[in-house]
Amino acid sequence: MNAIGRILTTLWQHPTIGGVVLLNKRMWLLVAGAIIVTAVVATLVNQLAFGPTQAHTDDGASLELRISAKQLTDGRVEFALQQRGNQGWGRRIAPRVRFFPVDAELDRWLNSSSIEFAAPRPLTPTRPIMCVIADGDPDAHFWRLLEFHTRRAGDLLGLHVRYSSTPDLDARIATIDQCVDDDVPMILTTLADAGGVIPALHEAAARGVKIATFGAGEDHADRAGSLIHVSFNESAAGVRAIEQFDNRNVRGPLLCIAKQGNPQGRNGICDVLDERYEHGAVSTHLLTTDDRTAQIASLLDEQPDTAGLLVVEADLLPDAIAAMKRADAQPVLGSIGEYQLSRLSFAQRDRIAFTVMDLARVESLLPITALYYMYRHHPNARFFSGAMLFNGEPNVHIGGASGGHGRPPSEDDDQRDDQDH
Repeated sequence: MNAIGRILTTLWQHPTIGGVVLLNKRMWLLVAGAIIVTAVVATLVNQLAFGPTQAHTDDGASLELRISAKQLTDGRVEFALQQRGNQGWGRRIAPRVRFFPVDAELDRWLNSSSIEFAAPRPLTPTRPIMCVIADGDPDAHFWRLLEFHTRRAGDLLGLHVRYSSTPDLDARIATIDQCVDDDVPMILTTLADAGGVIPALHEAAARGVKIATFGAGEDHADRAGSLIHVSFNESAAGVRAIEQFDNRNVRGPLLCIAKQGNPQGRNGICDVLDERYEHGAVSTHLLTTDDRTAQIASLLDEQPDTAGLLVVEADLLPDAIAAMKRADAQPVLGSIGEYQLSRLSFAQRDRIAFTVMDLARVESLLPITALYYMYRHHPNARFFSGAMLFNGEPNVHIGGASGGHGRPPSEDDDQRDDQDH
């Protein structure tokens, strides 16, 4: 990229060659030097003499410059500019108007013509690295969504994120150890299997690594040396779901659908419904990995009076929608966690009455931001005692034909819905 160095010096090409020497040569050099220095001060830097100085372009690149001068036999002084490069001082760059006349008016600024020269490209700074270590199945819907938003957070903050996710404890410990060996300054991790993870985090902290945590396990955050812990309040999510069923005047049995092998906290949302829902019985069912649509349809056939259906994993929504299309029962459908709506027709989207957001968008974003802030601005954060705990209560995305899922379904949407299932 070219930078325009408009170097103002006290240079002027007098229309006549030569002239009457009004001052002796020594005095002329002193006057010329003083004017040159002051002019460049006004345009390049705060202080500049005939020695080198630095100027800065708009994009932050530095230029090291100096002014050269020589007196000619006719009494004039000729000026040029030099720029330092990798091989030392470059050739003298002489502006077209570069001579200080011998008969110049005292106490009057004179300018050279402008000079154009190439500014060096600033070095691209190395992005700080943060290891983010999760404990879920990397192919599962929630963890794929969390990885997407984790990487997006890194891009927004200018971080290089090393993301990994596995239920295998030994693999997570090995990842933490590798991050420490690679001098990664920040680690964000879940606290599943806390007894195995925490010793590795203590070793990392002893090496100066800043630690933050997220997800389940907030009770272990202090012991892990975490600066901040962000988690999803599953109990609050269950309460939000009940509120949404009440708002839709749901009266009658609820069906709460979860997966076998889910974390206890997520499946525990069904327990909250069982304890607090006041308008009917709550049946909880854990689905196997077999045909989940058929399993849900069978449950609806067995309980045709089902008034509300809640899936505690968003990737069960397509199965629930397809099952409702087969069954006589048409309960109010809600979910815990968001699903990628672009994969659903508008008719399918409109069957989703509400979504209790599960913090997949922010459960890593918040601690990433806080941890990076600590890294950049709080070098003594290792002296903090205890973790800042944020147990997030979710908000709700309203769906249905009049909600935020898009335009109301048309006849074409209904036909597409039929074709999809």
